[in-house]
Amino acid sequence: MSSTAQILPCVLSMSFVLGLLSSTVAAPPSVNYLNPAGGQVGQKVEVAVDKTLGTLPVSVWTSAPGLTIEIPEKPEKGKEKQFSIQIDAAAKPGLYWLRFHNAEGASEIRPFVVGTLPEQTEAEPNDDLTSAQKILQPGVTINGVLTKEVDTYQVSLKKGETLVASMIANEQLGSPMDSVLQILNHRGTVLSQIDDTLWYDPRIVFTAPDEGTYYIRTFAFPADANSSIAYSGSGAYIYRLTLTTGPFVDHSFPLAFHSASAKPVALEGWNLPDSLKSLQPTVDGANSTALLSHPQLSNWITVPLSPAPVVLESTETQQEKGQALTLPASVTGKIAAAEEIDVYHFTAKKGEKLTFRVDSHQLGYPLDAHLKLFDATGKLLKEMDDPVRNYFDARLNYAIPADGEYRLQVTDRFQHGGFRYVYQLTIVPTEEDFALQASEEQYTLTAGDKPLEFEVTIDRQSPRFSDEIEVSLVGLPEGVTCAPVISKMKEKTEKTVKLKLEAKADVLFQGPLVIQGVSLKDKTKSHTATAVIKGISPKRNTPRPKADLELPYLWLTIKKK
Repeated sequence: MSSTAQILPCVLSMSFVLGLLSSTVAAPPSVNYLNPAGGQVGQKVEVAVDKTLGTLPVSVWTSAPGLTIEIPEKPEKGKEKQFSIQIDAAAKPGLYWLRFHNAEGASEIRPFVVGTLPEQTEAEPNDDLTSAQKILQPGVTINGVLTKEVDTYQVSLKKGETLVASMIANEQLGSPMDSVLQILNHRGTVLSQIDDTLWYDPRIVFTAPDEGTYYIRTFAFPADANSSIAYSGSGAYIYRLTLTTGPFVDHSFPLAFHSASAKPVALEGWNLPDSLKSLQPTVDGANSTALLSHPQLSNWITVPLSPAPVVLESTETQQEKGQALTLPASVTGKIAAAEEIDVYHFTAKKGEKLTFRVDSHQLGYPLDAHLKLFDATGKLLKEMDDPVRNYFDARLNYAIPADGEYRLQVTDRFQHGGFRYVYQLTIVPTEEDFALQASEEQYTLTAGDKPLEFEVTIDRQSPRFSDEIEVSLVGLPEGVTCAPVISKMKEKTEKTVKLKLEAKADVLFQGPLVIQGVSLKDKTKSHTATAVIKGISPKRNTPRPKADLELPYLWLTIKKK
């Protein structure tokens, strides 16, 4: 069936001339952003896309179950860009990814956030105190767009009541904005101001000094700085602003979770009752992270999985000798006060190659980790701050020079400390490894036509991974072929390989594309390729020079001529 025949049922209501031209206007979906960009568990949300849903009918792929999406095949006039999302009552709170696709191709992948609080939509005008939007509920998430330069909200607080105002924009939604939050009193005096809390997204925790009306004001600058030094607004400045006096979690203790652990983790945040000061994490289906969520919590967090049980720092870290660790080690600590230094000690043998890691900044916390390694005599052997520019989590690979006891110090590079200066310290044997990056997040191949060729980059990580790596496509449909390619050291394929994809003339396909790399020496070393997601711009802490968001959710379209 030709592409023209496929779309004719969807255009019969249009003029005869447009019907004749339908083959020329058939187009794949192309989505810049969703508005609203999220919804509450158990609720139905009406969502609009910026740009186009493409030629109907359109289907939607989601990164996890829990969302039922309906796109009308005959939308009402003026609602051609709208669809609905029913969020299941049992859906897990968190970040979902959506990709729209039809017979012509697929859209870029885009985020949608499922939360626990009731939702409201920003109501314009709300650009000053006199027109501030009133928020009556004790806990709500507002879906807004900074199309103008300022949005303002109004709440009533009792004396001593703690309000958490937390913005989601750049970090999860990819909005190209570096936003600011302010708390003002009824006179318009700024009582508190925060810009970067979770990378470019701000969060204010404010305890009311008196009963009365307070205002939450937000504005933004471009995430990619320019010379204007001015407030900025755009239809792409999508945000979700949570305002709550209810329970809100900042971090868990420990910061990582071992899947075999039966123990709940402690929660630290604000307005937490005793019943919500610990939770049992839920490991995701990919066995890569664990979710910490509860219907009574105003938010949710995810924590990474640890390959080994995680211990907590003890008061011994403040003693000269420090806390004893048995290698391999995984420990959660906190630089709770300015100028604090946490000390650990361990024994190791000559020739052992160890990797020391401190994760904090990439997890969304402010610690700029600084490591110092000493031998038993107190001699400084090595210190590490930032392994590469703009990467604030410490990494150190070190070969132990002699049998004996060693001491490790962890502190903040600028001697800062506080409630959120938490970190995850890992000491493990050094392992060579690699990663794959695809050149695009989605590919389109015409069946029976010339092959589709594309490159895959191999990042042979330090210390240099020297194994031969077989790169192939996994799970291709019948009639589609792609010969595996071997990446070899000191050859043209060392850093990049080129895959050639072909499809027989009768093949039609829409679905995920998995590019897999496997070491031919050690088959346990296996990774799937990620790709930079275009059109959204979260600025994340990454060891690579670029800070673009990368995901493993690649896509393949095979269509007829």
